[in-house]
Amino acid sequence: MLSFYLISALCYFFLLWGMSRYWSKNVEEISEGNLSKSVSLLISLRNESENLPQLRAAILRVYDSLREILLVDDHSEDDTLLLLQGYFQNDPKIQVLSNPGFGKKSAINFAISRASGELLVTTDADCIWNPDWIEQLKRHFQSEDIQLVAGPVLSSPGKNLLERFQLLEWASILLVSNFSFKIGKPLTCSAANLAFRKNAFIQVNGFQGNEENPSGDDEFLLKKMVREFGAGSVRYTCSGESLVLTSPEKTWSSLVNQKVRWAGKWKSHSSGFHVFSSLLPVFFQLIWVFSFLLLSQGKAGILAFCVMWIFKILAERLSFDRILRSLEKPFPFSDLIATSFIHPIYLFAVAIRIVKGTYIWKGRLNGREELKAEISGHD
Repeated sequence: MLSFYLISALCYFFLLWGMSRYWSKNVEEISEGNLSKSVSLLISLRNESENLPQLRAAILRVYDSLREILLVDDHSEDDTLLLLQGYFQNDPKIQVLSNPGFGKKSAINFAISRASGELLVTTDADCIWNPDWIEQLKRHFQSEDIQLVAGPVLSSPGKNLLERFQLLEWASILLVSNFSFKIGKPLTCSAANLAFRKNAFIQVNGFQGNEENPSGDDEFLLKKMVREFGAGSVRYTCSGESLVLTSPEKTWSSLVNQKVRWAGKWKSHSSGFHVFSSLLPVFFQLIWVFSFLLLSQGKAGILAFCVMWIFKILAERLSFDRILRSLEKPFPFSDLIATSFIHPIYLFAVAIRIVKGTYIWKGRLNGREELKAEISGHD
């Protein structure tokens, strides 16, 4: 049993170290050619009134790089729509719309139907970015072979452990996302930082076939693009100029709900590689959780426990620190140790909730059956 734990820890170390070797912002060879393609920025909003001042400031940073901005309110229960209309009613470049359907996919779909840009960029209402964000994404589309570009997303660095924990978790997502793109088997991306050609979206029939899934508009679109145009048609950018920062969740409960919403769609993927990649982290987290049993196995068990956790912490230090430093978001080693112990328990809790199949997000109960019922109620 001791050998099994030690070998698993060693495999974890080399897996993370190996994936981190693919992260480099210096490998993107992109010419400085014509950047004249028109861009539409699309944002779905629900109950985002507290984020609107920040969003307004963020939009102004990239205003001149855009043909238009489409803001679609998805049946907010606060004053989001009224505030949007007040902020932007006299701006000819900004459209404030109400979602005629239900859910984020419907809102984005509606925005796309109204968009006139050649390139479509999606993000979220709680995000911020730097002034060069749009231009950095556009550069990748100088090649007509590129149909979709995904960029890095991190939670804003916080002052408490919960917020710093989320920054580390986002780093792990970036690690896997970039690696999967680089080996030609793209797994995931975030709609908070996503750009794609409108004609390519139409050619793959958009979100058709995935309407029942309350999340996954980004992942399912990515897979459709790969099936239609090949793995070489999608790209992941590691550059700090392309970074988007999102607001961290404020409670552990809301963080778990967010993770369940993201992870709950894994069964909908037909790819065996995707299913394997979804289950592998669960396998490792179970190992870390059950490794505490080693402490009851005498001196040999205690030594094995210490060695395997040293491997774990070093692996995460080497891999996540490489990403965060390249994006100018260094992470204190003391916080990494704390989050390293919390993470297995957190993911174990998420896995249990995924099996249960329901979660609450922005005031909605979002199991698949609940979503069907709510959609029917709005028809």
